[in-house]
Amino acid sequence: MADPDHVREQYAQAERLVREAQQAAEAAASAAGAREVPPRGWSAGGEQTSAPFPDLGALAALVESMRGVVPPELSRQLSDALRELLIALRAVLDFYITRLETPEPQRSEAQDIPVE
Repeated sequence: MADPDHVREQYAQAERLVREAQQAAEAAASAAGAREVPPRGWSAGGEQTSAPFPDLGALAALVESMRGVVPPELSRQLSDALRELLIALRAVLDFYITRLETPEPQRSEAQDIPVE
């Protein structure tokens, strides 16, 4: 069993460290809040050029980089798997595109109701 005085001392030290960390975080936040935000935010100058589908781009780059390292059969299997993934993605996109298309308004027939 641990010595109760030692446990209390460790607990007090942990509380002191938490208080110091909280004070340091508050000081950093107040210092950061004192700076004025530029009109376009904190964005860095220049344009960001990223692939529209970064995950697929990384997957394609992985397949390309592995062509010379892995056996030809495994490279072909990876290429086939990537092709199947792209076909599935195209099917999902086609499904959502057809759902987003505006349907033609259905004409409803008007019915005369006699008023007496």
